[in-house]
Amino acid sequence: MLSVKNLAKQYTCRDKKGRKTIVKAVDDVSFILEEKKSYSLVGESGSGKSTLARLLLYIEKPTSGQIKIDQLDLAKMSTRELRNKRADIQMVMQDGQSSLDPSLKIYDSIAEPLRNFLKISKKEEKRRVEALISKVELPLAVLDRLPHQLSGGQQKRVTIARAISINPKFIVFDEAVSGLDVTVRKKILDLLLRLRDESGSSYLFITHDIDVAMYMARNILIMKDGKIVEQLENISSLTEFKHDYSKVLIRSLPPRTPGHRQVKI
Repeated sequence: MLSVKNLAKQYTCRDKKGRKTIVKAVDDVSFILEEKKSYSLVGESGSGKSTLARLLLYIEKPTSGQIKIDQLDLAKMSTRELRNKRADIQMVMQDGQSSLDPSLKIYDSIAEPLRNFLKISKKEEKRRVEALISKVELPLAVLDRLPHQLSGGQQKRVTIARAISINPKFIVFDEAVSGLDVTVRKKILDLLLRLRDESGSSYLFITHDIDVAMYMARNILIMKDGKIVEQLENISSLTEFKHDYSKVLIRSLPPRTPGHRQVKI
């Protein structure tokens, strides 16, 4: 279980007149993610979604509040303990190419988490890497290529293979299908659903598209101005959203997105 309580992240910036101002990127956020369940976090650009994702992985430290995994407080862990605990929570980011070391072959990119967290032989490493690349429906030949030699969809599949390589309890997908064309996006989403069912990992799928959020999960959190303004469990219809901001997101849906349902609000 991943528990977030009263989480906040503030930045000190300067306005146009050079005066210091406080920006609350994440503001008093609390929620619980249970194992073997999927969740979607929805909000517009600038709502604080990506900052929250970085906090969950402790890439950034919160200004205040608490993050626990399996009742263990991340803030109280030593550097070594935190490093080991990161094996339980992985991230797939929006830009597949920038997520991959341009100098590393795809094989080494996928093998890196295995080398960092598991003590296995080279033979076992090779077996696992080849199995992972097959799981994400790519040919073995891509393992000898560099990231720039792959398409955007292929790069995304590689980052997914890397994320699932050590069987994490939680995977955070930060706008993981943004920028992909509709056909590729649908294939990636269906791949993620299949992998989720096979692995039992919990997903937190971050997106600005409430339609995609519904496609990926039935537990939905809506974020606006750093706050969670609505949280629904086991949702089955867009009509169940009640917050005014949620309704704005629904109205902004394009007329032709996968699984989109016209809803009168």
